[in-house]
Amino acid sequence: MRKVAWLVGLLCIAALVVSAAAIDGKWVADVKMPAGKKGGEGKTASVTLNLKSDGAALTGTASVTTGRRDNPMEIQNGKIEGDSISFTTVQKGKKKEQKLAWRGTIQGAELKGEWSRDGARRGTQFTAKRQ
Repeated sequence: MRKVAWLVGLLCIAALVVSAAAIDGKWVADVKMPAGKKGGEGKTASVTLNLKSDGAALTGTASVTTGRRDNPMEIQNGKIEGDSISFTTVQKGKKKEQKLAWRGTIQGAELKGEWSRDGARRGTQFTAKRQ
């Protein structure tokens, strides 16, 4: 009975390692942003996630690019739980910093998720593909 329990435990650990390793790499998505307060058409943003797992911890960078401006942000408080990830970033602007909360799920060859500003009611959804 101890051998069976030991084997089950070993398989669970192996599954966690494989799941965490599946997130490593560069993920890219094009996201249609909502129109601003003045109306008009929304811009398309390019989202790039460079992710690295270390057990249940997630590190790397996230950037959201609109036009020519690229704003890479360090991942903070990154967590991996099964096929789900979550982390925060801080976007530095001209006048202030904005905290963004990110969460997502790996679904096959895609990473589907959402990011939202701290305190926002809604977020921006994205579907990224591994590069």
